[in-house]
Amino acid sequence: MKLKFKLLAAFYDLFDLVFLIDKKRNPRYALADKIPDEAIRILDVCSGTANSSIVVAQANVRNEIICIDLSPHMIAVAYNKIRMRNIKNISIQQINAMDMSFQDGEFDIVTISFGLHEMDYEMMLKVLRQMCRVLKDGGNLYIIDYDREDGWCKKLLLSMHLKIFEPRHMEQFLKYDWAYTLKAVGFQFISSEKYIFSKLIAATKKSTAS
Repeated sequence: MKLKFKLLAAFYDLFDLVFLIDKKRNPRYALADKIPDEAIRILDVCSGTANSSIVVAQANVRNEIICIDLSPHMIAVAYNKIRMRNIKNISIQQINAMDMSFQDGEFDIVTISFGLHEMDYEMMLKVLRQMCRVLKDGGNLYIIDYDREDGWCKKLLLSMHLKIFEPRHMEQFLKYDWAYTLKAVGFQFISSEKYIFSKLIAATKKSTAS
């Protein structure tokens, strides 16, 4: 797995070229639109090369965004991109998403983009529970990850990409019942919106007092 992300880090950002097919269906910009430009703390889990965080940070300069990832190679690429763009409201830490050192309820919003599909189901649940723990009651969770396509051309492109680059359990991942899964780890499912090759899932943390 470490070798995979070491190799991916060099050309990971090429994946975002697919969003140029239809910029209006780019889930990263949709995510930025959902987050208010206010003095809030956002945790971006498994942030990779910080593509989603950079879009959010540039749209919402009052946000404080903490990126975490386990891969030093992904973090190095992310750091260079943030420095070159002179972005001041993003910081990066090397942290295992299954064992975060943050306090309970430390963040207003938690996000993860194209990270959950890399995990088997039990590992994914552990990460989601950690995300729920560090999120404030009533805070929002946003997930960007793969979704099926209907058109034959996009379906073929997605199928080829998944078979070459992604885990064998992708067929199962694409069939997950997100309302059921998120409820099991302390979230209330809100919505799932379709974007190109992807979906944007929104949920909120249920209050522990209720």
